[in-house]
Amino acid sequence: MTADDEKGGMPDLVTFTDIAERLNARGLVSRPITRQGVRHIADTDPDWPIPPERRHRAGRVWMMEWGPVEEFFRNRDKPRGRGAAEKTAPKGDESEKPEQ
Repeated sequence: MTADDEKGGMPDLVTFTDIAERLNARGLVSRPITRQGVRHIADTDPDWPIPPERRHRAGRVWMMEWGPVEEFFRNRDKPRGRGAAEKTAPKGDESEKPEQ
């Protein structure tokens, strides 16, 4: 039972789209994230707080509690996975072509 249930309220349920919007709006991610990105993290990160059996089906979307998801992103060390790699400048004379 969550704190919301004990107070007689409804839990704050969100979809993957809602999660992406909230993460972006609250600055909880270093770069913008999409619903597909959130879904990928949910499916592949072993630390994701909401297992599939705790997700609720509502029509064509899956809903889950926002609290554990928000805490997951607030406490996450750094983004994992793919992304644009940082380019490093060539060292010393390696950037110059030798004279011919």
